Amino acid sequence: MADPADTERQKKLLKEAQAVVARAAFDMKRALDQELLMDALKHASTMLLELRTSLLNPPSYYELYIQITDELRALEMHLLDEHRRGKSLADLYELVQYAGNILPRLYLLITVGSVFIKTHEAPAQDILRDLVE
Repeated sequence: MADPADTERQKKLLKEAQAVVARAAFDMKRALDQELLMDALKHASTMLLELRTSLLNPPSYYELYIQITDELRALEMHLLDEHRRGKSLADLYELVQYAGNILPRLYLLITVGSVFIKTHEAPAQDILRDLVE
C-alpha cells in the first residue's frame, strides 16, 4: 500500500508541473493568436520540459503527459491552418531540429512532422526515417 506522505508528495509535484504546463500552454496559445510562431515554439518547449522528470510515479507522469499532448494539439491545428494559408512547413521542421533539449526536440519534431505528413509536403517515409535517426 502506498505511503500517505508519498501520495501527498506526488499530488504536490503533479500539481506544480500542471501549473507550469497550464501557464506555458496559455502563453503558447497567446503567441499563436499573435502570429508569433517562434515564441509559441519556445513556450511549447517550456511545457515539454516538464516531462523531464523522474520524480513522478507512472500514473502521475501519464496524467502530465496527456495534459501536454492535449495542449500540443493547438500547435498542430495552427500549423495546419498556416499550411492552408500557403506557408511552407519545411523551414519550421528544420528549425525545431535545433531545440536545445532532446525531449522537447523529439515532441516538437513529431508534432511538426505529423503536420508535414498530413499536408503531403514531404513523403511520409522520408519524415518517419528522419524521426528515427
